Amino acid sequence: MVTSLRIWRVVVCSCLIASFAGLPLPAAQPNIAQQAPSTVETAAKLMQAGHLDRAKLLLGIELIQDPGNNQVLFLLGMIAVQQKKYDEAIKDFRRILDREPKAERVRLELARAFFLKKDYENSQRQFRFARAGRVPGAVKENIDHYLGAIKRLRRWQYSASLALAPDTNVNGGTSVRQVTIYGLPFELSSDARGTSGVGVRLSLGGEWSPLITNRSKMRLGGNVNRAEYGGGQFDDMTVSAYAGPQLLLPRWDISVLSTWFQRWYGNTTYAEGVGGRIEAEHNLSRKLDLLMGFSGQSVTYTYVPDQNGPVLGLDSTLAYEITPSTIVQLQGGVSRQEARLAPYANWSYWLSASYYQDLPHGFSIYATPGFVWSDYDEPLAAFGVKRNDTAVLLRAGILNRRISYYGFTPQLSYVHINQLSNIPLYRYERDQVEIGFTRIF
Repeated sequence: MVTSLRIWRVVVCSCLIASFAGLPLPAAQPNIAQQAPSTVETAAKLMQAGHLDRAKLLLGIELIQDPGNNQVLFLLGMIAVQQKKYDEAIKDFRRILDREPKAERVRLELARAFFLKKDYENSQRQFRFARAGRVPGAVKENIDHYLGAIKRLRRWQYSASLALAPDTNVNGGTSVRQVTIYGLPFELSSDARGTSGVGVRLSLGGEWSPLITNRSKMRLGGNVNRAEYGGGQFDDMTVSAYAGPQLLLPRWDISVLSTWFQRWYGNTTYAEGVGGRIEAEHNLSRKLDLLMGFSGQSVTYTYVPDQNGPVLGLDSTLAYEITPSTIVQLQGGVSRQEARLAPYANWSYWLSASYYQDLPHGFSIYATPGFVWSDYDEPLAAFGVKRNDTAVLLRAGILNRRISYYGFTPQLSYVHINQLSNIPLYRYERDQVEIGFTRIF
């Protein structure tokens, strides 16, 4: 058995050297069940001799007898790559990762299959996960070469999600029935208080980034987010766009972008802003990446023009790939909103942490708790106090990568918001469940 396993490894390594164009890979295989020596040895010899169809037939028969054999799936995936049948290879490698999410060798092959298919977004994700594993220095260098090539070659990026969204507070309204304004009690209407409902949430995003020179690109992108409820009075939609150059350096990406957004609430214009943003992404280490951004926009409000003014923001994200199946992120930022009237001007601070984990059987889980603090400059005349808010947020979800239709996978997520305020009118709680499909994973 030991001799047969050595023969198998030699043959696979030979195939890898030829197909990887010189990319060395670790000799260690994923923790997979041993195949019968005669079948593996025969298939390996056929692959070495270039008889890929015969090897594939033999392995296919074995897979029928033992559908859970990861070793056979791995060889079938390698054959599919050599035959340029990248969708088949991706399917085979993903079946292994469904059972063994930490198998970095399989992630490397999956990343390479996506790269050869020119699906650079998924390729980048898998290479980054694989880089977090225990791979030799030479392999890490080659992964970095692939990641650099992806930055230059990737022209299109897009994301999409659609979900049914039951919501306990679609308008973010308070639960109190009476507030004191200018010292007098007022009964709030039902529209001003929290209202439950069931809506549909749609999110679309895309970017085109053609290469200008070997070290620079142009970025053109946009996003659409819409929540729609019956009656239309609480419908909420934001459309945003950006454009500008991107500089590609060995360990830095720097973008200078012009930005624009418009928001509609109740299907009427609510706010509009135009400005710019500077983004910088830096690879700190094999597992650690830093993203920083500084933005500024002039924002105008349709119904409260006294709130008009510039909004400046500074944000950063630290992403750490713990293992080939786990990533954590720490995010934080500060923003300053100026306004015509000082009671609307404020400082806001936010902090959040994210955890993502690929599990066996194709499941993935994620959780993002966060906090937002807002401190206003001067008291609101109607309430006689300076407004201070503290919001606690939690988003968690689960999806299954094994179930996929044209790249979309089902997702179940839960969102909780609890905003505390020293002014009762601005206090509210909100719980939302989203049941739908996503292509962001």
